[in-house]
Amino acid sequence: MMVSPAFLLLLFLCLAHPATAQQETPFQKFQRQHVDTELTWEPDPTRYCNQMMFRRKMTVPNCKELNSFIHGQLAEIVAVCGAGGTKRHDNFYYSNATFNVTDCNLKSSIRPPCNYSGEMNGKRICVACTSGNPVHYARTSVCSKGEESSSA
Repeated sequence: MMVSPAFLLLLFLCLAHPATAQQETPFQKFQRQHVDTELTWEPDPTRYCNQMMFRRKMTVPNCKELNSFIHGQLAEIVAVCGAGGTKRHDNFYYSNATFNVTDCNLKSSIRPPCNYSGEMNGKRICVACTSGNPVHYARTSVCSKGEESSSA
C-alpha cells in the first residue's frame, strides 16, 4: 500500500497543531492574539482585521467574536504591568500612555468564513498581568470600574 506525500503532510500537520497549542504560554497567547509590533500595514481597519484574525489563527474552528490588536513595541506594552501602568484591582493594570488599537468585531456568524469590521483608535489599554507580563486584554471599563468621578 502506497501512502501519498500529501496525506503524510496533512497527518503531520494535524498531529503537530494540538501539541503547539498546548505549549503556548499565557503571555505567548496574549502576544499572538493582541500584539502587532510590526504594525502590519493595511490602511483599511476592516481589511486589517480580516487578514490578522486569519493569520493569528482566531478563525478556526470558530470565529472569535471580538478582538483588539495593540500597535506598539512589546517592551512598552509589557511595561503597562509595571511603571508604564497603574494597578487598578486584582491583577489589572491601566496604561499611563495611549496606544493605537485596532478593534475587530465579527459581522458574520461564528462559523467560518469569518467577516470582521475594524476600527482603529488611540486609547489607554487595560491588561491583566501575571509575573510582570500581560496575559489578558480587557475592555477599558474593567480598569475604570470603581473610579470616582472628580468634580471641579
